[in-house]
Amino acid sequence: MNRGTRNRTSLWLAALLAIAVGCARAPGVPGPDGTPRGALETETSALEDAPDYDPWQPFNEAMFSFNHDVLDRWLVKPAATGWEKVVPLPARRAFARAIDNLDMPRRLVNNVLQLRPVGAGREIARFVVNTTAGVVGLFDVASLAHIDKSDADTGETLALYGVGAGPYLVLPTLAPATLRDAVGRVADGFLDPIGYFLPFVANRVKSVVTAVNERSLQLQLFANVEDSVLDLYSAARNGYLQRRRATILRAAEDRDDQWRWAFAPAEPEAPVAVASVDPLAPDPGSSE
Repeated sequence: MNRGTRNRTSLWLAALLAIAVGCARAPGVPGPDGTPRGALETETSALEDAPDYDPWQPFNEAMFSFNHDVLDRWLVKPAATGWEKVVPLPARRAFARAIDNLDMPRRLVNNVLQLRPVGAGREIARFVVNTTAGVVGLFDVASLAHIDKSDADTGETLALYGVGAGPYLVLPTLAPATLRDAVGRVADGFLDPIGYFLPFVANRVKSVVTAVNERSLQLQLFANVEDSVLDLYSAARNGYLQRRRATILRAAEDRDDQWRWAFAPAEPEAPVAVASVDPLAPDPGSSE
């Protein structure tokens, strides 16, 4: 990616970020006692009783219809079905693990930005273990050793710094998001190592193959959802927003747990019991 393209992308990212900040209802970061404030308080209340925020629903429904009825039905699903028949399941899962291993920079950087040092350390450990013992990530040896990933991203980081979710948004060829998460995905793209070492076309091929591979691993799940849900658009929207809010709240709780020791009040020292001594009592060591 040349310098001019990067500058234009950076300006676009800054503009979108400004919009997202404008959508923030109450900026703030949870306090050290774990009490949610600001945007996270909004996330908590929204999780319980607020309707999905979707002011752009007509546009979103049109984009969702294109993605599902055209793109998925005529391109992605047939390609995934063929991929399933050609590539064995263990190989498809191994490929997904290898791509996930390459996504470590995004998780590492966002753990650092979220002030989650334990999570950052786990990401480094996972990458080292899976890249070596796991053969460039084809095998998830780290999980067998109970070194779990955090799956942190920039949208999650923005939420922890008080940026509101903004409207729900569906764009062609892309997964559903909120305005905040859409901005985060642009930033996450700069943390993709393949984008720095492979030409643009090769990077796009990697994205397409990854999407087809992931779809092939979920063919039955997609079919079950499509058969059981009457309003697929609303179900997809509600499912995404609910999962996203829960993920952000878990990240905040994890961050607070990692720093609770630094803000916990010092425990008072227990008084030292001093035995009283009778000066007139005989010495127990004497022969008297």
